[in-house]
Amino acid sequence: MPKPVFLMMPEWQGSASSRAMQIAEGAEVLREDLPASATREVPVPLEAGDAMGTPVARLSSLLQARDAALRAISEAGDAPAVILGGDCASSLPGLEAAVRAHGADRLAVLWFDAHPDLQHPSTSPSGAASGMTLRHALGEGSPDLASATPIDAGLLTLVGARAIDPEEDVEIERRGVHVLDPVSIAGVTDPEQHPDPDALATAVSDRLAASDAAAVYVHVDLDVLDPAEFSAVHDAVPFGITVAQLTAAIRAAVTTLPLAGAAVCEFAPSSATAAAEDLPTVLRVLAALTSGARR
Repeated sequence: MPKPVFLMMPEWQGSASSRAMQIAEGAEVLREDLPASATREVPVPLEAGDAMGTPVARLSSLLQARDAALRAISEAGDAPAVILGGDCASSLPGLEAAVRAHGADRLAVLWFDAHPDLQHPSTSPSGAASGMTLRHALGEGSPDLASATPIDAGLLTLVGARAIDPEEDVEIERRGVHVLDPVSIAGVTDPEQHPDPDALATAVSDRLAASDAAAVYVHVDLDVLDPAEFSAVHDAVPFGITVAQLTAAIRAAVTTLPLAGAAVCEFAPSSATAAAEDLPTVLRVLAALTSGARR
């Protein structure tokens, strides 16, 4: 498969955090460690933008960034695009492009995230687009953001979700979304005791192998990780997965199916010290995502 291209997209406007600009600062730190020859810049508006009369905060800037990302993905040709440095809403253009390239019925989507991101604009408590990303990818929500080429809920898998709103629970049930709980996979009853990394990797591989998918899109919100191992996020949620579990699962995924695209989101270090401590983990995730290209 072609080597992935990295799209640096420091979008912060979809975040609900009052410290959202830390995402753009994290992107700047990450940029220094990426190969210049394989990295492209996605222009993101500097201004916050406005809601354009909708319930979605900062929508105007989000639309500009999305369109710029779609152009960059198109220019990358057949190379899978790995979107970096933004909030979760930055995954939307990658998902849309992957569906167009492979077809909704042939694209598996792995969603590594502490949150399912299935909120609807009409009921979202914050109006933040990040919390609505999957809802829009499934073709619902704000008409401006809802994908015209939705993903297939039957090929969507949530991994590590543990902060789920009641409305999101209803949506998961309504659509029959598959959920992988890393703790219960290995029968671990103590949430502080992590199962063997291979258990989650095997579950991911089995899930993909049993599907009719021809390629996989991988979304990683870094808050899927346990705060004891990774702290550079805005909304840390206890009892997350380990770095070893995450990277093993990603490697299993891209070994089972070709990578159609990916996004690594919400790297928001609070200081230079935090950035230095957690940057190696982000680079490990990127190495796992690109491991399939070396096979």
